[in-house]
Amino acid sequence: MRISEQDKSRIIRLIGEGECLEPYDLEAFYRWMEASCEALKFDLVQRERFVQYCGSSCDSTSARLHMGLWMLKQAI
Repeated sequence: MRISEQDKSRIIRLIGEGECLEPYDLEAFYRWMEASCEALKFDLVQRERFVQYCGSSCDSTSARLHMGLWMLKQAI
């Protein structure tokens, strides 16, 4: 899948934000997650996977953040 430079820049910015995010700040985590979902609009499959994992409560916020960062890195 081809990613535009604008989407790539946005994802890189979100990766930086996520790496500085305190996983116990749930409000900030969910804002980051929403922005990340929007940034993944170019790849609906990856976006759905991101939503399924990061939006679930099956794991700790820290683990979901770590996996979400990994997914964003894979997208670029």
